[in-house]
Amino acid sequence: MFKKVSLLYTVYYILCTALIGCTTIYNPATGRRERYFINTRDEVAIGRQVAKEVKKQYKVLEDEEIQEHINAIGLKIACVSARQDLHYYFTVLDSKELNAFAIPGGGVYINSGLVNLLDDDEIACVLAHEVGHIAARHQAKKIQGQMGYQLLMAVALFEMGKKDRKLAKQVSQGAGIIFELVLLGYSRQDELLADRLAIKYAHQAGYNPRGMASSLKKLKQHGQDKGGWGPMVVFRSHPYLEDRIRAAEVQIDLMSD
Repeated sequence: MFKKVSLLYTVYYILCTALIGCTTIYNPATGRRERYFINTRDEVAIGRQVAKEVKKQYKVLEDEEIQEHINAIGLKIACVSARQDLHYYFTVLDSKELNAFAIPGGGVYINSGLVNLLDDDEIACVLAHEVGHIAARHQAKKIQGQMGYQLLMAVALFEMGKKDRKLAKQVSQGAGIIFELVLLGYSRQDELLADRLAIKYAHQAGYNPRGMASSLKKLKQHGQDKGGWGPMVVFRSHPYLEDRIRAAEVQIDLMSD
């Protein structure tokens, strides 16, 4: 009985802390003041659990040279990101699916199929697009909007050492749901913002920002030639691919003027 009461008080304390800790901050990536109850520490803790889900579903590419090369490109992008309160890391997954995605807490993954299709400028823009999602806190907004305090409390309890089987299962299920949300992609508005940030970050990091438009064109061409896209690419790019290409070309042309 004492154990249950203690757990209830802990949950109540975390909930109150979350409510009190709901702050409004200026987000330089979006240019707006936004409210968050998931802070950086919570986001990183959630990200650690989601990273475990990634490893369950994908195999990391066993090629150190490629991993180091992609990580080097990614870190150049991360250095110019508008968000510097996270440790970014970049991982190549052994998958032919033409896709890349970011998880809460700074993790960016790109599939080997996409690495093989693109040149370095295009890869830099793809990684910058995912960093853009992180900088704009798109994952945190998804968690807040669709999962609320439930997962935050479970992860917080888990991190505090209350690692019983029931709680561990709850955390794992929550992390799996977040991973599925990430794979389903973002809204049209979020994707276009991430593209704009990608062009900016790639340029600041010394890469050709035209790689944003050319990478999208390659994905479009590949989809037409192969008669279909990988399942996640459909969610992430269709039906907004043409809009993204046009918007990217306009922004790039403005930078050149």
